[in-house]
Amino acid sequence: MTQRLVPEKELLVLEPTQELIDREYAWMDAVRRKDGAAIELILAAEYAYTASGQGRCTRAEWLELLTIYDLHGFAFEEVDVRRYGETAVVLSRYRQEAHVAGGARSGEFLLTDVWVYRDERWQVVARSSILVPPAS
Repeated sequence: MTQRLVPEKELLVLEPTQELIDREYAWMDAVRRKDGAAIELILAAEYAYTASGQGRCTRAEWLELLTIYDLHGFAFEEVDVRRYGETAVVLSRYRQEAHVAGGARSGEFLLTDVWVYRDERWQVVARSSILVPPAS
């Protein structure tokens, strides 16, 4: 995540769009580092994950997967933030190099994340992940 240095007396107020982009990067960086405490703050209690070829899992099931999920590198190639009051949808084209239980989980994905602003922070309530087939 990019760190911002701000003079002590200056208040930093991020635009919601940039803040959500930063949250996306922070989330995946926490996954890469296996930082459970950071991930716990990002995921809402009702978080649900849906992925092509994998089905849907709950927050608890997704957190359990982190023990066998090795994210080696990632990049957001496109990010489109659409805000609707206290809710935002983040559509992104994302690439990663990863292994899950030793099996490859690398490639390009289309992600749809739903974020809700509550308790003075953005939390993700749902993610849908679609693997883009490699070009032939």
